[in-house]
Amino acid sequence: MSKTPPDLTAAEFDIMKVLWRLERGSVADVRAEHTRVFGSDLAYTTVMTLLGRLASKGAVKVDRARQPFVYRPAFRRDSVVRERLKQFIDSVFDGEAESLVLHLVEDEALGRDELRRIQRRLGEPEAVPGGEPDEAGPTRDRSK
Repeated sequence: MSKTPPDLTAAEFDIMKVLWRLERGSVADVRAEHTRVFGSDLAYTTVMTLLGRLASKGAVKVDRARQPFVYRPAFRRDSVVRERLKQFIDSVFDGEAESLVLHLVEDEALGRDELRRIQRRLGEPEAVPGGEPDEAGPTRDRSK
């Protein structure tokens, strides 16, 4: 298994979201949960095709010893999300994560409660590279 999650289409990512919720499942299980979560009823063959693509990309593991086959994620959700976010920041914001955050704040996409949670999180030692918050606290100047 590769350490880096593969690139996924939007439909494949939706199937992965379902598998992360289920932890493992057959085509029928994934199809039923997809319908419940997303409200759209995919054909059984569509789900089977998507799971086959995900298996060929190494994104899911398949237990072929059982009938029906059982699929499970090959990557944890957080590692896939982290990689997708990094790609998004690189392609849309030229690698500048600060620009993404500023856009979220300026567009009021983040509410006051969310901003407070982020501010508290930034004040925690494990949230700061190096393990200790600097003297300026969570509003430190990163231009240094």
